[in-house]
Amino acid sequence: MSVFTTVERAQLAQFLKRYELGVARDFRPIYAGITNTNYYLDTDHDRYVLTLYEHHSDDELDYILELQQHLSGQGVACPAPVADRRGDKYSTLNNRPAAINRRMPGEVEASPDDMHCALVGAELARFHLAGRDFGKIRPNPRGVEWLLAAGDMLETELSRNDRLLIASTLRDFRDFDLNSLAQGAIHADLFHDNALFHNDTLGGIIDFDYACYDCLVLDLAVVLNDWCIDAGGGLQAMRVAAVLDAYQQLRRLDRAELQALPMMLRFAALRFWVSRLYDKTYPLSGELTFVKDPQFFRNLLLLRDRQAGQLQQLFLPHDMG
Repeated sequence: MSVFTTVERAQLAQFLKRYELGVARDFRPIYAGITNTNYYLDTDHDRYVLTLYEHHSDDELDYILELQQHLSGQGVACPAPVADRRGDKYSTLNNRPAAINRRMPGEVEASPDDMHCALVGAELARFHLAGRDFGKIRPNPRGVEWLLAAGDMLETELSRNDRLLIASTLRDFRDFDLNSLAQGAIHADLFHDNALFHNDTLGGIIDFDYACYDCLVLDLAVVLNDWCIDAGGGLQAMRVAAVLDAYQQLRRLDRAELQALPMMLRFAALRFWVSRLYDKTYPLSGELTFVKDPQFFRNLLLLRDRQAGQLQQLFLPHDMG
């Protein structure tokens, strides 16, 4: 559970005076988040989500919220921020930047199957295509430089083998010809609990906290590492095919991207291992906090290292070039 900042009814009522959203009918915390404070907000106009951002700068919020607005305007299933009476996408509530987004229909699918994988693969392609003409750029906040800095801060938490594993993964990643890969706006955190499904349709993609400008294929690696695995982290060929085939119906992956996927799967596993270990070691202060276990992604990185040759064979049938 994560609720970092409490909002009282009187504070909410004052905040809503900035908007033309009517009167609040239902207001309750969402306990599924990790980074921000979120509340369901239903008014006599519509259903929304109120988010208080616990650590983002103004520049980061400008990128995140403008990207959501851009994608939504291009038909991507994602929440659009609601502008206040002055046209601002966010302001201040209880000493935190706060925004109201339209609430997407549906619920998280705890055990995604081939159908769910195909739906998210297609929507991710729409996301990447729609983001091609988005003008803002935000470097990956969990990219190589952050990982190096976090690794230094976590030195006492890491074994010698852990440090060697991190160093070798980053070395291989940096040695790869990343300039050969298509880049653009990516979600960067599209786990299955960041998508909502309603009546066998995708209601929407949510949680854009880590959205940034990076290699498009990194987004696919994040999805494959979460949506398409068995209990031990092994990739399930049918679900992998569902994601990649649906994606390529809309945006074709070139050979360089498919060849990069095994490396990107390793990098994505590293990113979430280090990030979760960092959050566990240096938790944000709050009333209710929940930190996910970092060990799973350490084990996943080791598995992806061992599977490198097999993974390339897994992706070859999807080479349409």
